[in-house]
Amino acid sequence: MQKNIPSRYATIKFFLVITLAPFIFINTGVHAQDRQVSGKTINAHTLLPVPFVSIGLRGKAIGTVSDSLGQYRLSYRPDETSKTDSLIFSAIGFQTARMNIEQFINGNKIISLKELPLNLKTVEINAGQRKIKSYGRWSANLVFFPAMYKNIPRFSDEKGREQATILKIDPDVYLRTLNFGINRRHFKKIKFRLNVYGIKNGIPEQSLLGKDVVFDVSGSSEQGMPKVQTIDLRPYQIEIKGRKEIAISLSILELESLPGDTSRQAFFIPSFPSPLRSSLYRIKSEATWQKVSSSHLLIGLEVSTRKTKNMKEEEQEENLDGITQVDPEISGALYGNNNGKRIKVANGEIYYESYGKGTPLILLHGNSESINSFRNQIASLAEHYQVIAIDTRGHGNSINRDTMAYSYRLFADDLKAVMDSINIKKANVLGWSDGGNTAIEFALKHPGKINKMVLMGANIFPGSRAIKEDIVRMFEKRRDSLMNLQDAASNNQLRLTQLVLREPRINEDELNKTNIPTLILAGESDVIKSEHTLLIHSHIKSSSVQIVKGEDHYLPLKNPKLFNQIVLDFLSH
Repeated sequence: MQKNIPSRYATIKFFLVITLAPFIFINTGVHAQDRQVSGKTINAHTLLPVPFVSIGLRGKAIGTVSDSLGQYRLSYRPDETSKTDSLIFSAIGFQTARMNIEQFINGNKIISLKELPLNLKTVEINAGQRKIKSYGRWSANLVFFPAMYKNIPRFSDEKGREQATILKIDPDVYLRTLNFGINRRHFKKIKFRLNVYGIKNGIPEQSLLGKDVVFDVSGSSEQGMPKVQTIDLRPYQIEIKGRKEIAISLSILELESLPGDTSRQAFFIPSFPSPLRSSLYRIKSEATWQKVSSSHLLIGLEVSTRKTKNMKEEEQEENLDGITQVDPEISGALYGNNNGKRIKVANGEIYYESYGKGTPLILLHGNSESINSFRNQIASLAEHYQVIAIDTRGHGNSINRDTMAYSYRLFADDLKAVMDSINIKKANVLGWSDGGNTAIEFALKHPGKINKMVLMGANIFPGSRAIKEDIVRMFEKRRDSLMNLQDAASNNQLRLTQLVLREPRINEDELNKTNIPTLILAGESDVIKSEHTLLIHSHIKSSSVQIVKGEDHYLPLKNPKLFNQIVLDFLSH
């Protein structure tokens, strides 16, 4: 039998550190033309209240959620509804109730919901047969705040607002923890619901849960970067089988403001700007899901996953969203947090990790990333080289104490300091994205310190002549959203964003003098325009270029076997 859970609606409480986001406001006051209807949601069999029932008009941003006693107040405007609009009452573990709005207005406002039969079972987890794996991403050095999340109707409330992210998963997983980053103004308390959906045509469809997962978040007036929150899902015994992808969502059930707070600002989960991903949101439970492009919502799962006989090993291990951990006890020993060392540099410290033996190969990651970006490269490359992976100044575990603007020349000076400190006279250099820009600056200033150079998705000047227009716009919006934030973490993010918009500015004539053997890589659908990649190739006489068909800026993560082989072939000849 299933473990005894004290309540179908067990509540988990924990504290939250938040960031002020003063640029998002919502007016949810009631207007003269607005109408309100009150009622209650009850269990048809026991007549007891059914709490946290989602209420919404199909396809419209109108609705609410019943409270912990089943009581609800639905606000709407007659000019935004029609008599035949379908009003839906839904709750996990209950049959959905449907009626048109006219029937509802003229009928009984006490809505009876019938319980679904409970399929009680015990999920047995054999540690010897499973691995611990993480899907998604719940922290980042760079986050942004989508303004479109604020579009709640003026007459409505926050209840029912939902955000979701789609995760690729293994075919048999047992959910262990929910992890998410959270960032907003101060509040007293928010009650959340976690939901897990199947996917149809890229959109969340039917809930896969048989019981409600509801928990509280207590607020704080402290500012700063999003804090990672963790919810233990093991008591709910959630096992998902036969799915290649799912949608994980968080929706607001109740939001309790601080006394005297009338600002009514929007709440949201922040996103990491990722050109290859989209997140989803809907204002109310029956509203149409909307996509937010270039957005990696900071939500993820830790699961136990079982290997199946008909699944190739590479399909399990190489998942863009997943990091496999052989032993949960050593989960902190991932690349980027694995007993590295520090080098003191001007106004800062640079953190690095070293693996393998042989000719040094230095790895330089991209903007707002870290050593962990190369998690699919380090082990493979370390079989042939001494791999030295570096956290750039202001990233990962490296420290920046300078208040000046960032520059790739500054990052190149840091690289020189690291090489001098650990007595590396000459090395191969692999730079990805911003790391490639740093590698070029380093090669121009210290050509004698590089054997060979690999550039993945690099550019030599900023703007839409080099970078795709939607990516430039994304960083411009990001810059604008950070301008009014005063905390140190947001200021660091602002400088990293401005770096992309202002730099590099590498002289093409100077680039012509470079004689370092160079491999220039980019994906066919890279954020760097193909013509710009070819332009770099034309100015480095000793270079070769490869624009990889069917791939993009994230080739090292999405197709690591191909990327690693290309790099090793180049370095070994």
